[in-house]
Amino acid sequence: MNEDAAQDIVEFPQTFPWLETERLILREIRPEDRQAIFRNFSDADVTRWFFPEPYTRIEQADEIIQAFREEFEQRAGLTWALVLKDSQALVGTCGYAELEIGVRGEVGFDLAQAHWRQGLMSEALQAVIAYGFDVLRLGKIEVHTYSTNVPAIGLASKLGFELAAVRDDSHYFVLLAQD
Repeated sequence: MNEDAAQDIVEFPQTFPWLETERLILREIRPEDRQAIFRNFSDADVTRWFFPEPYTRIEQADEIIQAFREEFEQRAGLTWALVLKDSQALVGTCGYAELEIGVRGEVGFDLAQAHWRQGLMSEALQAVIAYGFDVLRLGKIEVHTYSTNVPAIGLASKLGFELAAVRDDSHYFVLLAQD
């Protein structure tokens, strides 16, 4: 294998990546985050975009935390806890699902309603996108959202994603790596 080919090999991170922005810490989701995760995922206004029904039992938070951890262990995805630097409060999650290192990843995200319209998700996603392109060497990053999710559509557009398709009741966006 030549030196250039060796440099192109991208490995899945061995330890969960820690990212920071001006106002946020993006870290691994932990079992002790169960109350904050439950609070977010039991809010119908937050979950209407990705769950059929909001959570009704704290055990559901435990289950999704375990699923996020297993996804990382199986090298299939990375989901970060979004933690405010000033208060250390977990206010949302974001990350990559259907991750193919060196190829593509689909970004998903949620944010506690009390923190909407403050630019936090834009700030978090900029860090996650940079990590995807710079470290994971993704060729493209995708966002899929319901056509009625106007805030997510606006956020994807603001971050430079291009509308790739509209099918049924969903918008499909893509952001390609820059050469």
